[in-house]
Amino acid sequence: KPPPRRRPLVFLTTMVEVTMTKLRNRTATAAAFALLLFGGGGGGGTTNLIGMAHGFPLSQQRTSASIPSSLTTTSPPHLSRRGNNGRDARLGPILSSAVSVRGGGGGDGGHRRHQRNEIRDDESNILGAAVAVGAVTAAMGYAYGQILGFCVDGVWKKLPLFLSSRLLAADGVALNPRYFITGTLALGGLLVGIVSSRLKSPAYTVADFVSAFAAVPAEARELPRSRTALLPLLVLSLITSSFGFSVGPEAPMVCAGGLVGTSIARKLYRDDRADSDSVSKAREDEGDGAPSGPPGFASKGEAAFAEHLAYAGAAGALTAFMGIPVAGSIFALELTRSGAGLSSGARDALSPSIAASVAAIAVIRALLSPDAAVGGHFSYGTILGDAASISISGRDMMIAAVGCGVGGALIGTVFHKGVALMKKALWPAPREEAKAAAQAAASEGTKKGGGAWKRTVLTKTLVGLAVGLLSSSFPQTLFWGEGSLQCAVDGQATPFGSTKHGLPSLLTSLARVDPSLPFPDAASAASVGCAKLLSIALACAGKFPGGIIFPLFFAAAPFAHAASLAGLWTTNSGVLPVAVMSLMASTQASVTRTPLATALILTLSASGGTPISVMLPACLVSSYLGVYVSQILSRQSYFSYTK
Repeated sequence: KPPPRRRPLVFLTTMVEVTMTKLRNRTATAAAFALLLFGGGGGGGTTNLIGMAHGFPLSQQRTSASIPSSLTTTSPPHLSRRGNNGRDARLGPILSSAVSVRGGGGGDGGHRRHQRNEIRDDESNILGAAVAVGAVTAAMGYAYGQILGFCVDGVWKKLPLFLSSRLLAADGVALNPRYFITGTLALGGLLVGIVSSRLKSPAYTVADFVSAFAAVPAEARELPRSRTALLPLLVLSLITSSFGFSVGPEAPMVCAGGLVGTSIARKLYRDDRADSDSVSKAREDEGDGAPSGPPGFASKGEAAFAEHLAYAGAAGALTAFMGIPVAGSIFALELTRSGAGLSSGARDALSPSIAASVAAIAVIRALLSPDAAVGGHFSYGTILGDAASISISGRDMMIAAVGCGVGGALIGTVFHKGVALMKKALWPAPREEAKAAAQAAASEGTKKGGGAWKRTVLTKTLVGLAVGLLSSSFPQTLFWGEGSLQCAVDGQATPFGSTKHGLPSLLTSLARVDPSLPFPDAASAASVGCAKLLSIALACAGKFPGGIIFPLFFAAAPFAHAASLAGLWTTNSGVLPVAVMSLMASTQASVTRTPLATALILTLSASGGTPISVMLPACLVSSYLGVYVSQILSRQSYFSYTK
């Protein structure tokens, strides 16, 4: 049976409609044309389009009553007679939503929102927002660093001198360094345990950041709100670092920056109707039950911008704290991938994160610390006495890079497996009965099952006690290592006491390896490296918030000196400085899976006299080799990446 002929008038009005609406909105034009061909659903905005197609002025299109009823039907008569097998019912809601354009008092404002979304989607706007995020996180990182420096100086330099003078004046007794160091770290563990147990929800950690932005698209999970998660995160990190634990502020800075970036994204891109039930139902109707974006955002595109600003915030905060531009951006994007590469969102997030990093370093260098010297401060030339003497042949460089790459992967694998075993011992998984009892007690508001917070406080205090006993014998392993890394880089040729985080001599008098003298033998160097590695593992297993970038740098350097002292290469050879940097890079990269950022951090933090062109090639080779070998050695990793 031949199809019925189209009515010329309807066909003509359809063409007029297409021509006129194209000038207003390209997307609405295509949907309106499809609506007339297939018989989509109506509505205020659809009525206005049909009325305009039939020649009615906009002044007469305020309501559907001003248009003849024959023109406001959901499906035109000639289309309804064609028998489209139920396509009207299926396509109606979709097309109606697509072409809903506000016309006077009708419609739902979709056209205006679409225009706003187009403006928001502009790349220049996301870069501008990233610059703003970089400036905000720079101020936050700078303020945090100033407070942290004040706390470390007060706890570890002014307080022991004050107590020593009081004890001498009162009883003529000198301050016992073992008691002071052990007691201080135990007190820090107690404070972290109390604060952690009193939080309504677990503190946000870098493991949560990695899990949220790893394999699952970032819009599938929202970071917590900064007004509830930011302050506990910074306070716990401040206590941990101030009391000398071997985890650093770099990971909390990544988390804090991500929270700030996401919060700014919520302000810029949040849908005002995101919490309404009607919009949630509309999203389900449009996507066959799947929301078009995560809760709190109007669309998937806007949620992607939230991901970009989260990366930008992490890059800006890390750049502000370490003073190293661009490396913070690469680190944040590599951190959320389980292999040696950038995350899946790096294609679009790289530019905003670099913009935030550049903005952060500009704010720090030009406004907040304009008189501070520019450049790195870790000197590798002091290993040999002169940076100019660092020269190495291509064969020796590759031997050192490959050897340190494999060695760093072994150290990193032992470390993250040790942390996993310690976590199982310190935090055994509760039985299902105990979980149910605790949840029931919490819901009833009783104190039954309330012993969980006591266990948290006790565990963290005991971990602090253990770290304190270890650090009293190896005081050079205190802190996260950035301020005292020069001591490890040159094998303690630079005395520990002369570094930024150096302790008074009265606190290092019981050290098994004198931190003011170079390593005397391979066993002494290896013992310092093992003590530092164990100290980091205890803090990580005890769930103390902190990063492991500089702590692992500090732990790896003594092993390179131990190999040299054992005779693998001569001490005055140019291989040793290259091996020190390469082993540091491989160890850290094998754990965090950030090879490129690790090489950039090490080279950009080196002093101006360090020959980067000699050091960088081996550093890059060992960094990537460390990641590849660690994946062969173990299927498990330090972070849990979402599949």
